[in-house]
Amino acid sequence: MEHVEKLVAIFLNASDFVAFIWGPIKLALMIATTWTDAVRQLLDAYEEIAEALGNLAFFHKLIQSRDHLKLVLEDYFSDILRFHRCVLDVFSRPEWKRVFKWAWGSFRREVKPILESLKRKQSLLSGDKLQSHAILKEVQDSEKYAKDQFSNLQTSLEDIKSTLASEQLQSKTLHAQEMKTYLESRLDVSKSRTDLQLVSQDSILETSGNWIFSDPTFESWERGNSHDGRVLFLNGSPGSGKSTLAKTIIRRQKRKQASESPGRSFLTYFFFKHDATDRRTARSMLQHLIMQLVNADETIMGLAYERSSTMESTELADLKKLASDCLTSRPMTTLVLDGLDEAIDSEHEISIAWCLNELLPVANACSCNLRILICGQRDGRLDVLLSSHPQIRLDMVDAHHHDIEHFTKGKVAEIHARFPLTQQEEQALVSKISSASQGMFLYARVVLDHLAEMDSIQEFEDELEEDTFPEDLDRAYDRIARRIMRKQGSSRHKTVTKILGWVICATRPLRWREIQSRFCIDADKEICNIKHLRRDSCKSICSSLVDVTNCDLFPNVESEHVVSMVHETATKYLIRNGTVNLMQEHIDMALFCCRYLSSKPFTTGKSHSISADIHSGYFGFMDYAAAHYAVHIQEVEASEVSTDAGPKLEDIRAATVDLTKANCKQTLVETEEGDQATQCLDLAIQDNVLVVRTLISLQREKSETVVFDATEGPIRYKCHKIQCSKFATGCSNEAALKEHLAVHERPFRCPHGDCFAHTVGYASAKRLESHNEALHQSVSRIKSVFPNEACKAGNFDEVKRFHRGGAERADLERSLKSPRQMVISPLCAAVEAGHGPVCKYLVDNGVNPFRVGSSRSTTRTPVIAAIYQERQEILEFFLHSRLSSDGLDDSTLAENIARAIHADRPAALNMFLTIRQPKDHADVIKLVAEEILSQIDLRLVRRNSHSIDAKLIHAWFRYVKPEFYNEKGVFTAQSDCAEYKIWGDIIFRQLDSFHRALLGKCYSLAAFLMDIGNDEHLQIRIEGPDTPLHCCIRRICQGDCSSCMSMVRRLLQYDGGKFANITDSNGSLPAHIALSRVASQAVLRAVLDNTGDINHRENSGQSPLHKAKSARSIHVLLENRSVDLFSRDNRGQTAFSALVDHSFVIDLEALEYLFEADPRLAWTPDKSEDGLMPLHHAMKLSESRQLDSYNLQSRTRAAKFLLTCSEVKRVLVEFRAKSTDTDRRKVGDFARKEMLQEALDIMDSIGFNPI
Repeated sequence: MEHVEKLVAIFLNASDFVAFIWGPIKLALMIATTWTDAVRQLLDAYEEIAEALGNLAFFHKLIQSRDHLKLVLEDYFSDILRFHRCVLDVFSRPEWKRVFKWAWGSFRREVKPILESLKRKQSLLSGDKLQSHAILKEVQDSEKYAKDQFSNLQTSLEDIKSTLASEQLQSKTLHAQEMKTYLESRLDVSKSRTDLQLVSQDSILETSGNWIFSDPTFESWERGNSHDGRVLFLNGSPGSGKSTLAKTIIRRQKRKQASESPGRSFLTYFFFKHDATDRRTARSMLQHLIMQLVNADETIMGLAYERSSTMESTELADLKKLASDCLTSRPMTTLVLDGLDEAIDSEHEISIAWCLNELLPVANACSCNLRILICGQRDGRLDVLLSSHPQIRLDMVDAHHHDIEHFTKGKVAEIHARFPLTQQEEQALVSKISSASQGMFLYARVVLDHLAEMDSIQEFEDELEEDTFPEDLDRAYDRIARRIMRKQGSSRHKTVTKILGWVICATRPLRWREIQSRFCIDADKEICNIKHLRRDSCKSICSSLVDVTNCDLFPNVESEHVVSMVHETATKYLIRNGTVNLMQEHIDMALFCCRYLSSKPFTTGKSHSISADIHSGYFGFMDYAAAHYAVHIQEVEASEVSTDAGPKLEDIRAATVDLTKANCKQTLVETEEGDQATQCLDLAIQDNVLVVRTLISLQREKSETVVFDATEGPIRYKCHKIQCSKFATGCSNEAALKEHLAVHERPFRCPHGDCFAHTVGYASAKRLESHNEALHQSVSRIKSVFPNEACKAGNFDEVKRFHRGGAERADLERSLKSPRQMVISPLCAAVEAGHGPVCKYLVDNGVNPFRVGSSRSTTRTPVIAAIYQERQEILEFFLHSRLSSDGLDDSTLAENIARAIHADRPAALNMFLTIRQPKDHADVIKLVAEEILSQIDLRLVRRNSHSIDAKLIHAWFRYVKPEFYNEKGVFTAQSDCAEYKIWGDIIFRQLDSFHRALLGKCYSLAAFLMDIGNDEHLQIRIEGPDTPLHCCIRRICQGDCSSCMSMVRRLLQYDGGKFANITDSNGSLPAHIALSRVASQAVLRAVLDNTGDINHRENSGQSPLHKAKSARSIHVLLENRSVDLFSRDNRGQTAFSALVDHSFVIDLEALEYLFEADPRLAWTPDKSEDGLMPLHHAMKLSESRQLDSYNLQSRTRAAKFLLTCSEVKRVLVEFRAKSTDTDRRKVGDFARKEMLQEALDIMDSIGFNPI
């Protein structure tokens, strides 16, 4: 690097223009040299440019001599300047190493067209005719000819530049859109409404708030010169215009950002909303902030994409870390959070804590100039948390009051056009409203809107009277409510009350068509009467109490208008004065939703026609009810319900039960509990929604009706996942929906942008991990096994070069340097990748496919790889190659036959049997049997992975011994056949194959042996007295396993269950082993059903009951009523006493089963010299001093059980008679320590405690 720096320094001083090239080179290299990976990739990029500039010197004199030809050089210069702008964007970020991976990915996409442009110029300049023209110019000075040719070149370059720019833009846009779609779905953020919130509904409001830009506190914060002033708290009373002021500030910051150099700063903002589920938590705040940054910066997009695509779920801590990394990745960042007082529960604390305790320290550490503006009420919560930071109080700012006055003047001027006012009356009205507002824009707006909606001059004048004019916001709401509810009689009163109740209690803002549907649907009668549609708009009905905004997808469609309360203060007022009974609204909504979702039109779509229901508009409220019914139930259950509402609560519980029965299968209703039952219900509702939506779509294709427009609205392509934000909002087209659903189905994406899995993805993290391991190995690993990579890629030239250089020897050296890393041979790598030509080249040049290769860190040969990867053509080539005669001896052939059998590869097995003939057939048969057994690895034998299917082994044996089979492939050899006797003796006696197969859980071999073996063979015992059933049970899976169960059943079927009643050397029956192994209940029942003496005692005197250590085993055993509960072992102990005395970890449920079978076991003493009782053994366990807290707690279970059981008095009476004072004192101390009051009372009553 020192030589490079010296060279750069020389060029820097050559000329001012050259400095524009070499200056950035020096700066970039100085920064990049602090990290090896970065400098390597940067130099690689410069190398690509150098290659593209390789032939430019050839035209040096020609270009230098003619000014018009310098345009070509100018084009080169422009490309290089653009290249360096992209380079500096990467290395100018704070803590650039943290985001280098994603920034470099963005850089490569940005410079790709630049490099392509340079390469195409090079290609054009490399033409033979053009170069000859340059030579001609040198020799003959053929000026005109050269000028024409270079003119053509310049035209071609312009066309190339235009084409490349268009292609790059299309590719970049498509790539970015794919990632944005993924992130929106993964983060569950619908198309952001943030920009819409910046658009004020009142043009006058947009001009207010400019005073803040000259406020000293704000100016200090905006400059961001001090670490102490990076957080500004803008506060005021409810409705004072904080959100409006926040929007003014954001617009100002946007204008400033637009005038700066791109990529220098971030501006992000979030508006909390109390009535929107996706805008009132810290989680939703982080998700929206991340999506804003994703839309603003391609590097951030890559970072967020990779982080999100590899996470099982987006936990809050992960979102915090991601948001912090994104926000601090540029030199300057402004974060605006508005309405934090509207966050639910303690979400405001979580949000502020993240800003102050996590985000700010990260920003300080990476030299990011971060400014945070927090807007909210002084409600006793935010002001406490932000008391140490600078603040602006709107109620104390005169300029803010002037803005309200200015706003009022504008509105009064509009009113003047409707109701004649003198100038003096106008001024009086302005003064009256401004002074009464007390700094609240909302008050002024509500009062002025109310006045403007008066129907007559007289009514207008009446409202201005002192006794009726609203003196505060509550009075203003009261006047509006009175006016709209008395309008047109009781009908309008009911309509207004219903709308306000539904809007206030709704979990999310309702659309106007959903409110209309609610009027029309009768869930009890299961009908929809479209005549109940309201004729007026929501705004005209509810006036200033509600706001009506456009939706994202259909902004000008009335049915899609989103209805919300004008302000949180209006909601609180209506609840406070009793206009809306919030709890009653939740009760009514919960009942409606449950009955609606239980109704036949919703639940019977799969089996009955619901066309009439669809056309009636019955499903207009389905989206809301399906997604939010549970919230209303929870609201009711979590609140203190009044006595009057008690019956309603019972109705809700009954409706919930009906809902489950109507949507779930009866068996699931009875068996599922808690969260599983809820999940079952949600999935069932989700399925029914999908059915209904499909049928609605089919009906809409046939005919569109007015009812559809009013209740269903325009066609939306909705997600069927209930918890997804696009469940109700949907997508604009079917293609967008497919992309969205792909995120649900395959959320784990490859981080490499040029990989198919980057957009296709995988359903699990494990599949993605396997993909990355196979296709995207780390740089270090690629370098350590580079010949293998050439083989995997099928790079024929590279394979030749590495092989000539002794790749196998190099392979060995690398494996010795990194012994922990499994290194396969290049040929094996080529096999796994399926590159036949590479395999042929290596084998033709002496690489033996039957050997491991130079690396000894694996036993996998290329032939084995071909078997398992099913590379049949390559395997056939190996078997026909000249090296097979040397490499494929009988031992290797037998090994590979066994491999093909284990891998269940019939085609490979057939090749080994038909292409290669062994030298000694008999020897190979023995070797194959031995190899099948020796290749068993118990660590890899998982439940249900040890098949009992013996077809492949029969296929092999039938090929080598066809005389033992008939034409249908059935084994028919007779026991008295001499050949059969010889092979039976070899397989069963010499190799002991049957017992070894069972012990190795190689059930396919065991089943084969039972197919070919006679009674004598199956009863042979070589190294021990175990029967085949003993061997099988000793290795049996402890859980349910179909293969193990099938093997046990087959062994029990032999000779009427004979194996079940033969003992081993310890006198144990298979039942003893099964009970001690905690086999599955099916296996236990099968073994016990075939056991003749259920109380058989083995050599130590233990019956099967003594061997049963788990509650499950005891439960199955006690199903047999002939079990002797008081059977004693050689120590004189019952199973109950032995369980307490000898178990390291007490299974309390097992004790309970035994106690329930016969309570006397709890005080039955041992038949031994000491005559100890179970309580003696239990106390001995609890006194151990060499146990950790967990095991000590486990050991005290038995004592606590005995001292709390239903027969505790009898236990204590019997114990007192057979114990010393010391023993009784220990029991008393233990009972006091564990606070076993009932036992202590009994002790006192029977005189248990020693005096």
